[in-house]
Amino acid sequence: MPRASLLPTRPWLGAHRVHIRPSRAGLAFAVLLLALWIAAVNYELALGHALTWFAVACAITDMLFASRNLAGLSLSATPGRPLAVGGNANFELRLINRSSRPRHAIAVLAAVPQAAPALVDVDAGGAATVTLVLPALKRGWLAAPAVRLASGFPLGLFHAWCHWQPGARVLVHPRPETPAPPLPFNLTETHPRHLELAGVAAYRRGDALQRLAWRHIARHDGEHLYSKQFEPAHGEGRDDLLLDYASLPAQLDPEARLSRLCAWALAAEQSQLAYGLRVDEVVVASGQGAAHLDACLRALALHGLPQAAA
Repeated sequence: MPRASLLPTRPWLGAHRVHIRPSRAGLAFAVLLLALWIAAVNYELALGHALTWFAVACAITDMLFASRNLAGLSLSATPGRPLAVGGNANFELRLINRSSRPRHAIAVLAAVPQAAPALVDVDAGGAATVTLVLPALKRGWLAAPAVRLASGFPLGLFHAWCHWQPGARVLVHPRPETPAPPLPFNLTETHPRHLELAGVAAYRRGDALQRLAWRHIARHDGEHLYSKQFEPAHGEGRDDLLLDYASLPAQLDPEARLSRLCAWALAAEQSQLAYGLRVDEVVVASGQGAAHLDACLRALALHGLPQAAA
């Protein structure tokens, strides 16, 4: 799709942006009109002339309505959540109709292999949403694909279309290593004298077996597993977990290192541990929470890529 024909990120489709040409049905209809006109001239049929020019008027009207079915729409795009390599990225495209006339049978086709067009109607003063699904094959920024909007409404004699390049993109981080080695920092082993029991919680995959709360499990007849939760004793500090790219074994290739760091970051977040990340010159200070995890995943996703500064 030539980049010169693509529309801006949040375009308003003016009539000058909509292209139109006769469809195959329109070309066949033109041949029929020519035959009717020749017959009307040869046999001097007034009714034949009237029928021919009435059909021409219908074709011209169809050309006008086919173009107006797209012209005047506003377009916007929203990316989905960040995802791991191998997943499917979702892009939500919105067709917004601010006019008082509805739009019918608009085909939305993404410029990706084997993509099937989605056919939508947009009510007057309303909007329609189309979700594009794109496989994430490598880490980094994944941009939404170019989109073709087309319509043959109402009679199908003309084909109107335009191209649009959405400005949305989604971040693809490395696929977490499965199964991943234990975290390089074990709270119970590093500071056994500075911990106190904070409570009991449902067992989560990856919890150490020595943390199992056997009394609590027996109290519930063994139907569910529970593990003890520890925290630093009052007034005591502890070292935060640092996930360091350079400290990983040298035999791991760069992508395998990033996958392991990704798995560790997710595990630390799930365990509610404070953790930081160092990947060469990029350092994410220690912290917790969704925003902190997003910052770590972004650093891993963009490591070594030219769009890292974007």
